[in-house]
Amino acid sequence: MRVITLDLVRFFAAMSVVLYHYTAKPGMDYLISGLTKYGYLGVPVFFMISGYVISMSASKRTAMEFVISRFVRLYPTYWCGIGVTLLVAMVLGEGNYSLLQVVTNLTMLNDYFDIENIDDIYWTLQVELKFYGCVFILLMLGVFDRFKLWLVPWTALTTIHLLTNQPGFMGWFISPGYSPFFIAGIVYYRIHSEGMTWPNVAILCVAFVLSMIRVFQQTHGFIEGISIADQFISAIIIAASFGLFLAITTEKVQLAKRNVYVVLGGLTYPLYLVHNTAGKAIIDACKSAVSEAAAIGFTLALMLFISWLIYNYMEKRYSGKLKSYLLRLQSGTITA
Repeated sequence: MRVITLDLVRFFAAMSVVLYHYTAKPGMDYLISGLTKYGYLGVPVFFMISGYVISMSASKRTAMEFVISRFVRLYPTYWCGIGVTLLVAMVLGEGNYSLLQVVTNLTMLNDYFDIENIDDIYWTLQVELKFYGCVFILLMLGVFDRFKLWLVPWTALTTIHLLTNQPGFMGWFISPGYSPFFIAGIVYYRIHSEGMTWPNVAILCVAFVLSMIRVFQQTHGFIEGISIADQFISAIIIAASFGLFLAITTEKVQLAKRNVYVVLGGLTYPLYLVHNTAGKAIIDACKSAVSEAAAIGFTLALMLFISWLIYNYMEKRYSGKLKSYLLRLQSGTITA
């Protein structure tokens, strides 16, 4: 079941990240810069959405069906994003990528080999991939639907790690710093399915507190010349996101299904993939001919158009066919 409201939340989260990268760099002083400097918080909102959506979809699938579903969702669009970035780099003479860097980036596993991302923002995909890997293991063990069996220990380990930075190995298989947001998303789905049971409420409260701690810890890395006010505003934004998710989960906030919401949700992933390195290179190239504001406006429109092309002509047309083929291949009804 598609949650239409989350499509809109996902799009606004993506736009907040895009505007953060385009208008909140040090030295920029646009009217919206005071607001867009908090746009990096769209990333933890993505992780909350992921926790919710993956909980909803994985509970209905086998481990291999889950792997196929996630592969089809992540990789083809990701490869298109890499292609766009490399094409822009080649045309504009930006970047210097080795064959090894490109090949390992295509696997999304380059971080394990200390090979640099082609685009800095790909680190978030590696966080997602670790989460998916853990879900796959839980499905293989047949315990994914027994949420409290693994969600409580995960929450406890996350708490210990945020307070002590231990166990040190935790980051190899899950991101402890962003775990509170995944956990919150999972619990919101459990609340939607089971209601406000005391275990759900208790875990959500712990996830909320851990999220606040994480926001205060990470703000220094995302906002230049940070102040206490910036930390509190960031915390308020995340707290509001928790409140919005609760309203969506309990169906206090609902949107009628409209195709435009589905399209906006569909634009989100390709937009996130193409906007940063390629977009910044285009902005820099345009600044010699037009003002920076005009260059940003043009680039934003171009990135949205490219995202629509990827969504409309690749995802919509071929993702379903690829998924169907892989599922039939996995079930043995066809041969490679």
